[in-house]
Amino acid sequence: MSQYRSSMRVLRTGTALLAVMAGSAVAQPATTAPITLQGSGPYHRLTLPLSIHSRAAYADLRDLRVRNGAGHAVPYAWLRNEAATPRTASRNVPIFALPGVDASAASGDAALAFTVRPDGSLALEGKAASRKVTDAAQWLIDLSQVKGSLLQARFEIAPDARGLFAFHLEASDDLRRWRPVGGEEQLVRLSHGGQAIERLAVDLGNLRARFLRLRWSDPQHGVALTGVGIDSVQEVEPVAPLEWSASLKPERCATDYCDYLLPRGLPVQSLRIDLADINTLAEVAISGLSDPVPASSAVPPRPVPLNPLYALRHRQRQPVQRPALADETPLVDTVVYRLAQAGGEARSPVLALDGAVHARLRLRLRTSGPVSVLGATPPTIAVGAVPRTLVFLAQGAAPFSLAWRSAPEAAGTVEGAEPGAPLALSTLIPGYAADKPVAADGASVELPLMSVAAAVAPAVRAQAAPVRESSRKWWLWGALGAGLLLLAGMAWSLFASLRKEKERAAAD
Repeated sequence: MSQYRSSMRVLRTGTALLAVMAGSAVAQPATTAPITLQGSGPYHRLTLPLSIHSRAAYADLRDLRVRNGAGHAVPYAWLRNEAATPRTASRNVPIFALPGVDASAASGDAALAFTVRPDGSLALEGKAASRKVTDAAQWLIDLSQVKGSLLQARFEIAPDARGLFAFHLEASDDLRRWRPVGGEEQLVRLSHGGQAIERLAVDLGNLRARFLRLRWSDPQHGVALTGVGIDSVQEVEPVAPLEWSASLKPERCATDYCDYLLPRGLPVQSLRIDLADINTLAEVAISGLSDPVPASSAVPPRPVPLNPLYALRHRQRQPVQRPALADETPLVDTVVYRLAQAGGEARSPVLALDGAVHARLRLRLRTSGPVSVLGATPPTIAVGAVPRTLVFLAQGAAPFSLAWRSAPEAAGTVEGAEPGAPLALSTLIPGYAADKPVAADGASVELPLMSVAAAVAPAVRAQAAPVRESSRKWWLWGALGAGLLLLAGMAWSLFASLRKEKERAAAD
């Protein structure tokens, strides 16, 4: 019997060891970050930092979880329907020429020249209507009839107008309190080296406002506006402001192009190109590069919808020739420039990109000559994206935390088996109406600092991770197989010894 008990103890130990090894073969450790709640809830709105994309295992954040103090996953939903096609609209809006801002205008007297019609639009009183547009130091733009978030303003000027016209934009909902919109912008129409340069559209960054005021930086170098068109997107929920990456230097440059390594997993919606040398101009093509995907791997789903501003600006674009490389996607053909002018320095505008995830961006010259025509020092870039926002139910006791995996799950894991996957907003919030904003209090999260080793070469790590994961996986499964054979041998030995003891007992 002592041999039996000893064998059973060994068998139980081996079984427990195999269970631990099996668990380690499929379970991935989760990283957590504390969530700070504002208000009483029960629903809270949480905008995620952009850096979550470079830390999470999946670009679409499919394994993201919100947990309560007991470690249980609580229900949540993405605030925007990422699979829906944005509904955009375009319309011309009323504009009014105004004199310069003085002390009386600052006190709100400038608003007295207008009356508000029953539909909310403005009408200019007769006394002010006789003002000459050529003398206008500022312009009032009536957006009261525009629905949704504002994507861009398209300005029209006289056909023979030439120059660089710098201005600032301000927004208001009551014509009395004004807030700045971005920094200094420029309307540009120039001819340089046989190239015609025109920039008459300005991004509005999903702004929501009833009125805009355009103020020329130098009223002596303004231009008369002949019309303003506004492009908007029909979204009930306000969109989080665009966030920008740090300045990125090229990873490498060849004869006619430079490649830029992007933050891992970031859905790029805007691009700024900064030229080092003044009086530089060149035609370039921007394309996105993807890392090769193994034939056995499924193509990951698109994490965000097509950028509506990109769709507006490129819906009339002619089809481009299919690139030689299967992992290169043409995005934008444009002219980049940095020119010294009498009214200031003209720089290339921010470019709208498609909102997809690319491992790298390629800036390629479309004219003859080496990439050095862009300057002795290659240009730097910065990319912008709109952070994703979720709404969760504060179910259970605080503190609440955000949890995610930093490496993909091992092959064979049942996807979605772990509770806490995102729900539809209509499921999360009873009585949810798609035409009304979600009633939710605020929340914020602070991600833990990344170690120096984790912050270096994210793309290299991303490429090397499948190899390391694959080798670790086969080692674990090999150990499991060997363990099973060992257990089978122990069980056979145990039963054989028990049979011999029974035979000896029967012989006695």
